Amino acid sequence: MEFSFTPEQEDLRTLVRGFLTKHPVRSRAPGCYDVGLWERLANELGLTGLSAGAEHGGAGASMVEQAIVLEETGRALLALPYLSTVVAARFLAPEHMPGIASGETVAALHLGAGLVARGRRIHGVADAVVDGDVATVAIVAARDEDGVSLYAAPVTDRTEVSTLDHSRPAATLSLRGVPATRLDASVDEACDAMHLALAVESLGVASRSLEMTTAHLRARQQFGVPLASFQALRHRVADLAVALEAARSTTWYAVRADPSEHAVLAPMAKLVAADAAYALAAASIQLHGGIGFTWEHEAHRYFKRATVTRLTHGDPVTLRRTVAARVGLFEPNRA
Repeated sequence: MEFSFTPEQEDLRTLVRGFLTKHPVRSRAPGCYDVGLWERLANELGLTGLSAGAEHGGAGASMVEQAIVLEETGRALLALPYLSTVVAARFLAPEHMPGIASGETVAALHLGAGLVARGRRIHGVADAVVDGDVATVAIVAARDEDGVSLYAAPVTDRTEVSTLDHSRPAATLSLRGVPATRLDASVDEACDAMHLALAVESLGVASRSLEMTTAHLRARQQFGVPLASFQALRHRVADLAVALEAARSTTWYAVRADPSEHAVLAPMAKLVAADAAYALAAASIQLHGGIGFTWEHEAHRYFKRATVTRLTHGDPVTLRRTVAARVGLFEPNRA
């Protein structure tokens, strides 16, 4: 398996990082987002339709290119509904693709229980849907005559919900008799796609947390020497760097693997990367010392994102059970 990036992929990373550094958006109020910046992401950079085909106004990029962008949005803590929209774009019908590519369509996903489909209409309430506060369409899992299937439904009735992560608000969606379109993909496929996206984004969170920490330790002095010269702190940072590299190799292996392997690799990647991001963000607060414990410090934003991501679309226990079940080591009905 090839783990290196092509010059074009490195250029894409440089472009996205430079743009997000120049235009930082790290928080948003529920129900609001920077529409101007969103349109620039869609039309100037072509990032919302990156994976869509050229016939729909997209670039037809591979999963690797999409993962590069998601890693950079995580590194920048981008407070726009990007991750939800591009994951949903993989499953929406072709008629939605022009809207995705132009930025007019904003999507959210609810893959948990609680919804029922009867006569191609969705009934129920979807709680705490990430980016549901600004979504125009939602991909949801709903129980029907065939079990549980994936549907696309318009978002018309919502109640905004504040979350720990101020860069990623949510909403409760009321889907009472809303007309819906059944999608070809399975709920498991949508979950795996979300797991991969959250894993890659978590890499960005973890790597930026480590960068901030090492920069602080090099700059901050104690007893006339940089904190980075103290052996105990060097060992602590070395352990964090090992955790990050383990997450990086696991996640990028999953991204580049054949889709037939995603059933196991996607939840595993999300588990390892989200745990690493949580550990690095928590350590970043501690290693920044007194300033790190103030709410105003940037380290807290990364910790909040890592905390919410770790519990979204499967907490560590759930993901371990999922991986074990899919490799035949665990039978869910005997839990």
